[in-house]
Amino acid sequence: MDIWQMSLLGAVLISAVVIVRALTLHKLPKKTFLILWGVVICRLLIPFSIPSRFSFYTGIDMLKRAVTETTVFTAPVKTTGIPNIGAVPNLEHTIGIGASVVSVAPVTIIWLAGMCACALFFIVTYIKCRREFQTALPVTNSFAAFWLREHPMGRSVQIRQSDKIKAPLTYGIFRPVVLLPKTTDWTDETKLRYILTHEFVHIRRFDALTKLLLASALCIHWFNPLVWVMYVLANRDLELSCDETVVQTFGETTKSAYAMTLIGLEERKNRLTPLCNNFSQNAIEERIVSIMKMKKTSLIGMILALALVIGVPAVFATSANTAGQADDQEPSVRRLVFLRGANIDTQTVMAMTGHPAMSMFDQATGKDRISWDEGKTWMTV
Repeated sequence: MDIWQMSLLGAVLISAVVIVRALTLHKLPKKTFLILWGVVICRLLIPFSIPSRFSFYTGIDMLKRAVTETTVFTAPVKTTGIPNIGAVPNLEHTIGIGASVVSVAPVTIIWLAGMCACALFFIVTYIKCRREFQTALPVTNSFAAFWLREHPMGRSVQIRQSDKIKAPLTYGIFRPVVLLPKTTDWTDETKLRYILTHEFVHIRRFDALTKLLLASALCIHWFNPLVWVMYVLANRDLELSCDETVVQTFGETTKSAYAMTLIGLEERKNRLTPLCNNFSQNAIEERIVSIMKMKKTSLIGMILALALVIGVPAVFATSANTAGQADDQEPSVRRLVFLRGANIDTQTVMAMTGHPAMSMFDQATGKDRISWDEGKTWMTV
């Protein structure tokens, strides 16, 4: 599977997730969409192929085969009277079947150039931000120390302050840092709890790693507009899921207060930090609406979420199930199918294929049958 196939399959899967998201965003747990985006990332980054009878592509393949069979096998075989001429040039070379594909080197060069340019943007931006963040000072007040004691992590987490940012953010995978503005009001403990809970959800879920994978997929598939759509929406859903967790932690009665915290921080946006988790950076209006519409998920909603998490990947992340189909037959059989479909008689077929094949038309099935062992066994083609 090459990069173009991966990108095309990924585009179909992204389209399915975008449609599901548009229809159910405020009805299902936000984790549902994170799982689906995770499947999309795997589809874009890993050249895997899992055949499934339920795959969208199996249906396409069956439809294509039905059309092909109608075109190829319905015409009766006509005898042309051409004698057995013995050695005939390989038909594949004559009509171009199996010929090598035209070189795509220029396309490959363009793709590599775009990938490098995209990767360079993320790398330069991240390095620049990290250099500025290195000047941040650790927070040593009693509230920060108490918070770190009450929320232990498997990794070393630091809370720092910087005059280079205007809104809270989190960066780092193995040694994460919660970075707060220097103007943070440490007397407003309610607001601080909202902010730190949100950032700690990012850390606990390794959202920094998820952002890195999203950026990698974007760099590799930069030519695919649907991958750009995925990058934007997946980053939004990371924030929406964190918002949902905060509201669930503090209770639905805190929705208005938490939303006001977002609005207050929206007025102090940071500049672009693509590999960091920003508290108030992504689609503030969508986040406010999502928070205010948030409620406990019903049993039907949970069942629907589970069905989507299983069904969407099963249908759109798998490949066509071609077991037992003509494409899986040996080359000599495929060549015979083509020749018989071209109304070439049996004698000429045997000369061209180099095999002493016998063939017959099965009126019960409406298909040809062939034998390579003088009629002992027959194969339907």
